[in-house]
Amino acid sequence: MSEDDKKQILKVLSGAIQRETGAFNFYSKKGEDLALPPGVRGLLTRLAEEERRHRRLLLNEYLSVKKGWHEGEKREKGRTLSFSIPEQLTLTPLEVSSGLDTAAVSLPSRLVGGDNVLSFVLRGPGGEETITALLLYDVMGHSLETTEINGLAARLVGEHGEMSGSSRVEAEQMSPKRLVGLLNRNIYEKYGGQGVFLTMICVLFDLEEGVFMYTCAGHEPPFVVLDGGKAASLLNTQLIAGIDPEYSYREHEVPFGGGDLLCIFSDGIIEAKNGKGEYFGREGVKRILEENAERSPRDIIEAVLEGVGRFLGDNQLEDEVSIVVVKSKGEQP
Repeated sequence: MSEDDKKQILKVLSGAIQRETGAFNFYSKKGEDLALPPGVRGLLTRLAEEERRHRRLLLNEYLSVKKGWHEGEKREKGRTLSFSIPEQLTLTPLEVSSGLDTAAVSLPSRLVGGDNVLSFVLRGPGGEETITALLLYDVMGHSLETTEINGLAARLVGEHGEMSGSSRVEAEQMSPKRLVGLLNRNIYEKYGGQGVFLTMICVLFDLEEGVFMYTCAGHEPPFVVLDGGKAASLLNTQLIAGIDPEYSYREHEVPFGGGDLLCIFSDGIIEAKNGKGEYFGREGVKRILEENAERSPRDIIEAVLEGVGRFLGDNQLEDEVSIVVVKSKGEQP
């Protein structure tokens, strides 16, 4: 395969991944439209899952071309995992505003896995809290040690947080789309050609304004529960990071007041599979969030993982799992 052919194929595959992402967003949103009959919503949800699988297949093909695999060669296999949910959970420590109640868990390990959760608080000149930034990403399609990739991402996020200022005006210059764009460019520049990609979601909580802003780069769409009501999907996912260094990410704003809840998670949860070959799915997560929305973030995480464990039966998890739950206390910092 010539270099020109390779570039053209990668361009086509990149466009196809973007189109599959758009189709996933469309079917997922329509699948939650209560004005449609249940049977139609069910069909749309199934179509969304098909688009998810198509995107994964396309990404695998993108990887194969990017890394120079040829027909007949043995493709490199990723890490294999098989583990059970522990009885005692170890929470991932996060730095967040005093106006937020937060809990996070990464399994089987928070230090060496492909999933990673980072957070930091921007403070004004007097030490007052301004904005809390939260980032969850999943390293995929790599043959490198994940600790190296995690280290680069953590350094970039930390440096960006420090540069984002000591005043509220400067802090407002930091946005989810800028942070995701920064990681996208750096991952591509450092690992381009090595098949390293990230799905990620970046959220900035502004409690003074009563909102959060988010940018989702190919990551599993999170759920938000507002006013103790139904869980709604934030279906605005965009291109996976590490494919196109010039991709222009967008961000979205969501109201977030006292008692409101945001749940971010990796696809290892929804892809948990039982002995019948059935997947836990987004509906499993949504149902548990709605049933436990009034509880603490830690209790909600425990309820989700207990539900996954019951669903698995004698099966084990085969992909890393991360889940973060954030609730607003309804107080400005």
